[in-house]
Amino acid sequence: MGAFLGVKYTMARIQPEQLDLFIASATDVSPKAHRDLMARCWFNLSKKPRIIPIEHHSQNSWVKISGNEKYGIATIFDQDILLFVISQLMDAVNQGFPTGRRFQFTGYEYFKFIGRKHFGGKAYSDIWKSLERLHHTFVETDIRLGDSKRHHSFNWLSEIKQVLDGDKHRGYEVVIPEWLYTSVVENKMVLTLDNDYFSIKGGLERWLYMFARKSTGRQQSSWTENTKSIYHKSGSLGSFGEFNRKIKQIIKKDDLLGYQVQEIVTLSKHRKDYALVFHNRDLIGAPVSAKQSTSGASKYRRKLDV
Repeated sequence: MGAFLGVKYTMARIQPEQLDLFIASATDVSPKAHRDLMARCWFNLSKKPRIIPIEHHSQNSWVKISGNEKYGIATIFDQDILLFVISQLMDAVNQGFPTGRRFQFTGYEYFKFIGRKHFGGKAYSDIWKSLERLHHTFVETDIRLGDSKRHHSFNWLSEIKQVLDGDKHRGYEVVIPEWLYTSVVENKMVLTLDNDYFSIKGGLERWLYMFARKSTGRQQSSWTENTKSIYHKSGSLGSFGEFNRKIKQIIKKDDLLGYQVQEIVTLSKHRKDYALVFHNRDLIGAPVSAKQSTSGASKYRRKLDV
């Protein structure tokens, strides 16, 4: 028992009233992320409020993420709540348990999931602030819906609620978008993350890990891509020069979870360019096979000495 915004909270449950109510139950579940949200960043990389929209455009798709002045765009740290929901859903699916879009959880369960051992009233209020940013972040895209595409608009969380019973805090309740629920439960569009993901402190480092996990995976030895391309995919609010400086610092530290980052020079007929190579640390030095090859844009493929 503890204090939350001046009231007492306990581990007591909200009585389920909705048929589609899904209650967090797994006590030891691996973190999972949605595959479509890993190749490009859909969240503010900084904890500082961001109002300027994040936009991504490619030949086949587009997305625009915006927030209002009061809450700003949800951060990559707020995304932890979505990872929690996705992970709980996939565990329930794998166990053959019923699921629903309406999800109920306690702060204790969430903190245990992200590996936070010490928390008090402020930590619980921080959950609510994350829920507010997720609820007030507006996404427009032509993201896939099953096997088809269409113009689609949604908030990261359709509904949010913190439930109080007198002076007792009972927990939180959220409703996730239909497309997210369907793509996780029916299409299993998820990838398992490293259990230490939540220990990554920097927003850019968090997304680079996500990008490497999606592009390099666990079977390929490496992935190579133009640095400017990665800059645009990051949705970074800073200049390319600032992004480059941060990348060089990450390369120098060489502690990105699961992957080693290397910068290489690429030459064309007209100019010198740069690319980043993400090496799977588990496969560094391993023999290269058909299933463990260097991948990426063809003009950047090359034999690398690691």
